[in-house]
Amino acid sequence: MVNSIIEGLDQYFRKCPLLKDGVFRVDTMGPEPIEYELETGITTPVIKTYLDGSSVRQYMFNFNSKDYYSMDRVQMIQNSTFYEHFCNWVEEQSFLENLPEMPEGCEAQALTVLTPGFMLDATMINARYQVQLQLQYFKEALKKA
Repeated sequence: MVNSIIEGLDQYFRKCPLLKDGVFRVDTMGPEPIEYELETGITTPVIKTYLDGSSVRQYMFNFNSKDYYSMDRVQMIQNSTFYEHFCNWVEEQSFLENLPEMPEGCEAQALTVLTPGFMLDATMINARYQVQLQLQYFKEALKKA
């Protein structure tokens, strides 16, 4: 059992077979490639509330990476291909209902790619890419003591 949603996401994405090398972080990214990061997002968490107090919720987050960048066409195709495969992997895992472990009282329902991998910024040495994702989950009503 995990203690938080971000902990469950961290464990989940560490199992992605595409992340062969590089450092994996949460809410921070170092200066050198290759690095991966889960970055928490901003959103209204509650989608729907039921009469008993339980709810369907969303957790928005970004999967970022810092990759090598150059004017070399082959390097840039490799970077874009990684994100195409990464998004396909996320969609396939969600379809197969292989979803992140959640804290007690929560159950993951779907993991959705909201935006495919795109370059946020670049220098002549490295580039930062991002995929925006949504985890939809069910949260049980709080129990009175």
